[in-house]
Amino acid sequence: MVLTSLWQNVPTMPFAYDIRSNLTMLVDLLNTSGALAEDGDELTTTAGLRRFAARHDFSGPIRATKSDVDETRRLRERFALALDASLDAVTPAEVAAGEESVVNEVNLTLREANALPLLVKHGEWDWHLHGVGESASLADRVAADVALVLIDLIRSGDLDRLGRCAAEDCDAYLADFSRNRSKRFCDTGNCANRTHVAAFRARQADS
Repeated sequence: MVLTSLWQNVPTMPFAYDIRSNLTMLVDLLNTSGALAEDGDELTTTAGLRRFAARHDFSGPIRATKSDVDETRRLRERFALALDASLDAVTPAEVAAGEESVVNEVNLTLREANALPLLVKHGEWDWHLHGVGESASLADRVAADVALVLIDLIRSGDLDRLGRCAAEDCDAYLADFSRNRSKRFCDTGNCANRTHVAAFRARQADS
């Protein structure tokens, strides 16, 4: 997947390039839902799914069927529910239960995608893991990459790198690569600038 420059001028954690890229893809996938995307659900057509895969630089042929669209939408919904349980957790017991919910979805996804991890090298990418081969369906390729990056986050204790935007009028998901886990706003709607401007104007009004 291609990593866009979302964290300029912010000291970042040294995650491997494929982890960053897959996590960016996962956040983008979650944010394509009709409740979050500005122009409505992006994954309603095969063309929409192909565009999604293309902007994340999936290797090999990018072909999509209606079944791929339906399966990817189900994947998105399942992980949104599981991750929301983790994000909303407060007590240690809730944190553990939220993590277990994500783990269950990861394991289910690996089974459904018939994952067979392979070390591959292509284009400008050095050796990295693919969860399935290029002959797998596009839905399975998306699903396997989602599962692989969540495995990395869970094993390293970094599941809290996934969050929700702190802007009052935004619920978009975000990936936090800052060293001190300080990222609060998503990259989908200029939320940081809008929030800072609103806070400045509020201070000016009170002065």
